[in-house]
Amino acid sequence: MCGITGFVAAPGAAAPAPGVIERMTAAIAHRGPDGDGFHVEGGVAFGHRRLSIIDVAGGDNPLFDAEGHVAVMFNGEIYNHLGLRAELEQRGRRPRTGSDGEVLVHGYLEWGIDELLRRVRGMFAFALHDRRDGAVHLARDPLGIKPLHLHVDGQGLRFGSEAKSIVAALGKRPALDTRGLFESACLGFILAPRTIYAGIESLPPGHRALYAEGRLTLTRYHRLAFEPGREVADPGELWSRLSTAVDSHLMSEVPLGAFLSGGMDSSAVVAAMSQVAEGGVNAICVGVEDEGLDERPFARQVAESLGVTLFEESARSDLADLLPRLAWHLEAPFADTSAAPTWLVCEAARRHVTVTLSGDGGDENFAGYRRTRYDVLEETWRRRLPGWLRSGLLGPLGRVWPQSSWLPRPLRAGTLLRNLGDDWLNAYVRSMTRVREEQVRRILRPEVCPDEPLRASFEPAASAAQDLDPLSRVQSMDFATWLADDILVKVDRTSMAHGLEVRVPLLDTDFVEWAAGLPGEAKLAGGEGKALFRRALRGQVPDGVIDRPKQGFHLPVGGWLRGDLRERLAEILTESAGPAFDFVDHRRMERLADEHQAERADRSGELWMLMTLDAFLRHGPGGPQEGGPLASEPAAVGTAP
Repeated sequence: MCGITGFVAAPGAAAPAPGVIERMTAAIAHRGPDGDGFHVEGGVAFGHRRLSIIDVAGGDNPLFDAEGHVAVMFNGEIYNHLGLRAELEQRGRRPRTGSDGEVLVHGYLEWGIDELLRRVRGMFAFALHDRRDGAVHLARDPLGIKPLHLHVDGQGLRFGSEAKSIVAALGKRPALDTRGLFESACLGFILAPRTIYAGIESLPPGHRALYAEGRLTLTRYHRLAFEPGREVADPGELWSRLSTAVDSHLMSEVPLGAFLSGGMDSSAVVAAMSQVAEGGVNAICVGVEDEGLDERPFARQVAESLGVTLFEESARSDLADLLPRLAWHLEAPFADTSAAPTWLVCEAARRHVTVTLSGDGGDENFAGYRRTRYDVLEETWRRRLPGWLRSGLLGPLGRVWPQSSWLPRPLRAGTLLRNLGDDWLNAYVRSMTRVREEQVRRILRPEVCPDEPLRASFEPAASAAQDLDPLSRVQSMDFATWLADDILVKVDRTSMAHGLEVRVPLLDTDFVEWAAGLPGEAKLAGGEGKALFRRALRGQVPDGVIDRPKQGFHLPVGGWLRGDLRERLAEILTESAGPAFDFVDHRRMERLADEHQAERADRSGELWMLMTLDAFLRHGPGGPQEGGPLASEPAAVGTAP
């Protein structure tokens, strides 16, 4: 697990200036605390930071073939590298290291870029310089587990695992992309390829890029196909496939463990580890000091039943101190409140292991979210109700229905009525927003609000999902947007901030593609998600884990905004000329804060958005207060918490 970055000069442009690639690489030093490496040749300059996991002694980047035709910088893990290596050796290739990344070098020379990408299975982003023709190839894994950012101008191509390396090359913070700001205010995250920086884009998952003769060409090489045509599989087959995926993710020459929340997904991963791993299993859990949110008792139950060692940590509420670090690492006003506990669990894990497995992906594979069930149910009703009733009565009624959080839950019917009166895409987008689009347009200054509605950002993904059945459509949208641009971004940045590698076996490509072919009743049955997954877990983990209600990984920010965070919020609002108010209406935010403090309404979404925007503008890459100890130094594995 590492970080990569680079600069490729355009034809006729000057080669990268001395020191530029070093600055770009230093900006992502936290991703690879074990060393750096460089490949500089003419107008091409690659940089690499290494977190040593596989072939600790000999796997430094760049990696070359024996003749020196190709140079590769690699971030990630190739889980089927041993099989590919054996095949390449049979074809006469002679890898010189034990690094999993070296199969990219020889696979490219043997098969070409497209066949290579079809064969490799793993999480990755890599840059490959073909020294024979000068072409530079870039690629990102099918689901977007590992990131890659791009910037192209008349000087050439700049790229990096994180946008901050590009900002370092430019020497200043680029202008903000106002559409990205709008998306982050509504959703809490930004949809690829857009970022918060104008001119810097994220290479979408499952894409490769070719930079040659001053032109960047993007090609999609993978699209997850939802074709639920098979019969419902046996639970034993699911467990066998899950165990195989977990087993493939255990290769490591450094200490390895797993996150354990006590929920189904992480418990399934830990249970499979306990069966296939050699030696004991270490698990890490972070709890919140709130009886309704603390999952540590469930994690203990799982750990005791499986005989694994559990390290417990407690989430702190000093988010005011944590926000600058999150802003710098997440590189956006990222308003998903689960980023904070994810940071804390990664910080805790790094004290015990260097690699950890996560349960991310279970809800996306097997319809585990409540909103997924609601979306499918709404579509069922939408298709049954006559058009005149939906558009003439339900939609207008939903728009005037009170939207106040103080209403009893049975009376909060406005969103349901609007969704029934609307099309499926508007309903899906509405289910994804943290702050309603109408509210965001009142909060943001008019000059930074785009004319296009929020749904326009989802339309590329929607066009690919349009003809699918309702459940597959929601899953396809989740993989393309929510998973790739929120969940995986959050996990990558918060883990790499601590020099920790996180692997996600439930997002193993083979496992995901198999799950995508299951019929709907294997996922959603009797109004409950994860139908087959639950059956597969019986006898593997305690029944209490399977039967308890789903619990999200969030912090009680609403209460903390009235308590521990109140002082910091007041400081932001007092400074009416603060950076956030170049984009946000100050008076409206004051009124929302007053409503929240008086408990007349829950305005935590809007206020947390303000706090993350303020932290990003001050402390994010290129910001006026950037710098300082923004990332924790990786702890020595095995020390006490």
